[in-house]
Amino acid sequence: MSKRLNQALYLSLMILVIFGLWGALQVSFDTLTTKAPCPDVGGVPIWYLVTVGYLSMFLSVLFSASKRANSLFYLGWGLVLIIALVGVITEIVLGDICPVNEQGIPLCYLSLALCLLIVSLYFIKSKLQNRK
Repeated sequence: MSKRLNQALYLSLMILVIFGLWGALQVSFDTLTTKAPCPDVGGVPIWYLVTVGYLSMFLSVLFSASKRANSLFYLGWGLVLIIALVGVITEIVLGDICPVNEQGIPLCYLSLALCLLIVSLYFIKSKLQNRK
C-alpha cells in the first residue's frame, strides 16, 4: 500500500474517531450536569458507554501496531454500534428518546452514521495493509 494512502486513511480515521469521542464526551458531560439527561442501562448513562466505545476505538487507532489493536477497535465499535442501533430503533418506535443536536437531529442517528463510516475506513485500511 502506498505510504500516502496509508497516512490519509490513518488521519481520516483518527479525525473521525476523535470527533466521535469529543461528541460522546460532550453529551456525557451534559448528562452528568443534568443539562441533557440520557437513558441509562443498569444505572449507567448510555452515553458513558458510548464514550468508552469511542475511547476504545481511539486507543486502537493510536496504537495500531499493537497485536490487540484490532480486537480493541471492534470491541469499542461493536459497543457503539449496538447502542446506536437500539437508540435509532427506539427513537423511531417511541420517539424523543435520544438527545438531539442544535438542529434537532437525534444523536443516535449521527452516532450510527459516524460508526458505519469509521468501520468502513478501518476495514479498507486493514484490507489494504494485508495486501503487503
